[in-house]
Amino acid sequence: MQNAKRKVFTSAMALLIVASVGAGTSLAAQNDDEKPPTKEGYVVKDGKKTPVSQDDAAYPKLPKDPNEPVPKTGTTTTDTAKMGNTIYFEGEGTTDFGDGVTGKVYLEKKSDGKIELGVYDPKTYKKTRDPVSDERDEIGEKEMVKKYGPAYAWSKAFDGTTKLKRETRYELVKSSVVDRAAQYNFSQAVRHGVAKSDLFGFSSTIGSKVSVETGGGFLPGKVTAELSTELTSKFEKNITVTNETTTTESFTAPKVDNPDYKEPVYTGAAYQLKSTYTVVPGDGLKELINENYDGGMDLKSKELANPSYKYAEDQMYFGLTPGSHENDD
Repeated sequence: MQNAKRKVFTSAMALLIVASVGAGTSLAAQNDDEKPPTKEGYVVKDGKKTPVSQDDAAYPKLPKDPNEPVPKTGTTTTDTAKMGNTIYFEGEGTTDFGDGVTGKVYLEKKSDGKIELGVYDPKTYKKTRDPVSDERDEIGEKEMVKKYGPAYAWSKAFDGTTKLKRETRYELVKSSVVDRAAQYNFSQAVRHGVAKSDLFGFSSTIGSKVSVETGGGFLPGKVTAELSTELTSKFEKNITVTNETTTTESFTAPKVDNPDYKEPVYTGAAYQLKSTYTVVPGDGLKELINENYDGGMDLKSKELANPSYKYAEDQMYFGLTPGSHENDD
């Protein structure tokens, strides 16, 4: 009987110990989970400074040794979307705008599903519809292909396989090694937005049909608003495009305030967010370009007009050596 009681008591103690260890482990895990992430970097946008953790992969993570080089970039975030309804080519068409300037070829898919071939003036961006588009509207693509060959199967360019890729990452502007007893100060002119001279290049990369003023040219504010609306719709996130501006970006971090940090110096690094838009031609577009090289669309080049464009965002990131500063909310 005593042996039976002893066994019951021993089993009960074992269960109690297991339960206690489990509870302690759970509590420790809970305490670890409740620890706030270290704040070793700051995002500055619209004049507002927000502390962030370098543990987030999007932000460049500075080395713990302040004497080691800082990373040139952060991790690239990639999104894809449908290409726009206008494709601009580098090859020249036959329409003469005067002064010996011939237009470059474009294809545009209209809201009614019809496809227009034409040429655009590379100086004023004014577009002129090619009369062959009228014939296509009348008899349809199938008959055009029978009559003129596969180079007139323009719908291939809009088969849905051509994509627009957006790659966003922080890129290094400047880094500095600072004495632990001194502040980190950054103050430098930084450009962001799109220059007026680049408006067409950016627009043609994403396949946007932008508003051209009478006589040619753009109203920059109008075009950037159109680009913002189109990109926001394509990528389903808020994307703002602005006219190019140069502003003086300033940022200050205090001297080392973490007593556990033992290095005599620390590093501060400034990064700017940049987005690169790239056309990724699909099978249909590639095939059409090859068939039209010196053929139906009179292409003299197999290249797109502006296959890639890098846009400088109005957003900065400032990183500090991990452990040099205590959390600052």
